[in-house]
Amino acid sequence: MTRTDEGQALDAEAAMRAALVLLGDLRTGHQRLEARAIHVEAELCRANDELARKVTELERMTRSLEAVLAAIPTGVIVRDDTGRVSHVNQAAAAILGVHGADVVPEPALRALDTICVDGARAELTGVDGRCRVVVRRTSRVVLTDGAVVGAVDSLDDQTELAAAEVRMRRLTRAAALGTMVGGVAHEVRNPLHAISGFAELLQRAVPAESRAARHAARIRVAVADLDAIVASMLGVAGHGRLALERTPVRAIVEAAVDAARASVAEVSDAGLGAQAEIELQVADIVADVDPIELRQALRNLVANALQAQPHNARVLVVAELDADGALVVRVDDAGPGVPNEAREHLFDPFYTTRASGTGLGLALVRRIAELHGGALDCLAAPSALGGASFRLRIPSSPRTRPLPTAIQHSCSAL
Repeated sequence: MTRTDEGQALDAEAAMRAALVLLGDLRTGHQRLEARAIHVEAELCRANDELARKVTELERMTRSLEAVLAAIPTGVIVRDDTGRVSHVNQAAAAILGVHGADVVPEPALRALDTICVDGARAELTGVDGRCRVVVRRTSRVVLTDGAVVGAVDSLDDQTELAAAEVRMRRLTRAAALGTMVGGVAHEVRNPLHAISGFAELLQRAVPAESRAARHAARIRVAVADLDAIVASMLGVAGHGRLALERTPVRAIVEAAVDAARASVAEVSDAGLGAQAEIELQVADIVADVDPIELRQALRNLVANALQAQPHNARVLVVAELDADGALVVRVDDAGPGVPNEAREHLFDPFYTTRASGTGLGLALVRRIAELHGGALDCLAAPSALGGASFRLRIPSSPRTRPLPTAIQHSCSAL
């Protein structure tokens, strides 16, 4: 072997050893890299598991928060920092008159923006057309660092509370009326009967065509009017007992219309009741009612409708059962309607818009409706004839609602 060959062999051997060392280093590096990858993979798996746990916990908390919001009877509307509505609970959706809480129509939000946030009661008309009495309050959502990230509106529906307060005030007035009626009936009726009796004796004692006879007749008419007023007062503050019978509704309506015609024609120089056009749309139904009380209520409603139209009187009486099986009687007229300023006191005793009225008719009708467990309403929209529309509703199972004790005591003494 020549010296050149020997050098080449040594170089090759050195290169081989260097390659082996490099290969070992590569193998060691690969093993370390593989171990690192296994460690990183394990860390990622643990991080993924923790993230999944947190996501599950967040979803659970979100569902829990949504359940809490849904269970809150007060309406809650959540807004982000731009003012956009991000969540509405079921109570708020019901107040706004929408079917679902996912999307709130723009008209509902515009109606909401008309309500002040000072905690005072205000009327809110929802997209379903219903008017509710609500109290609105607003609170900002502020983080610990002071950043404002949104706001929460709370809506408290106080419609039933406001209606209950109105009923309580009305019952309080009715109690006072009942106490007064007891005294009036005792202190006034006896002298009235005496006056009427002496006027009748005077009328018999003088010639029929004499001036004294005419004066005596006018006295008897005036006494009869006063006695009718006292009787109406006693009716408004009645004892609250009904004699329920299963009675055909058509017979009650027809009798009430005939009585109304006669009563209006008696006091009208133009024969208003006899000449009036009264249309009946009465279904062939029977109802559990007190026929005498209901006939009196309908007579007053029809008479009011006739008296609201001094000329060419037209009245429509509709009687039917609604979807709940309740008896609904509607009396429409073609008169001028009911002014808005009169609606609040329309059913108050002694409130009237007619110079010759006593203001007891509608109060008596409402009492009869409430004794049956029902209600009397003056509809806001014009009637089918263009005038006022009164609706009397009596549930399918009438229940007597006694009036306050003060009224019962004052009437029991009569």
